[in-house]
Amino acid sequence: MSFSAKLIVDGGDMDYVVRRFSWGLRQQTDLVGRPDARVQGGQLQVEIDSVPDELLHHWALDDTKKLSGKLIVATADDGSAARKTITFTDAYCVGLNKLFDGSASTQPMTMTLTLSADKLQSGGVLLDNMWPLF
Repeated sequence: MSFSAKLIVDGGDMDYVVRRFSWGLRQQTDLVGRPDARVQGGQLQVEIDSVPDELLHHWALDDTKKLSGKLIVATADDGSAARKTITFTDAYCVGLNKLFDGSASTQPMTMTLTLSADKLQSGGVLLDNMWPLF
């Protein structure tokens, strides 16, 4: 079964085609491997097709701009049937990298965003980093 994914950012007027994404959680441990801190996470790495759109560039260039949105993974056969939705809240864009590959046949330029979110939800599971308000 093949899948497709899209990134939707609140305040934007387009959906971004996702080439790949990753996210994870971590927890510090003591010397014998027992957890000794609360779970942390909320960072998403999202590679999308590079498109002319100023929203993402402004987000990356503004160190105080927080946006929310979601990643939707669907089956490629029926893009309307969401298999997984990852929602992020109050995220900063802490990284933006562009890659040009002239030998790529379908999409020669892609953009990778690193998003750091206060809250991240996947299904019924919520990670709240409990960032202090400024």
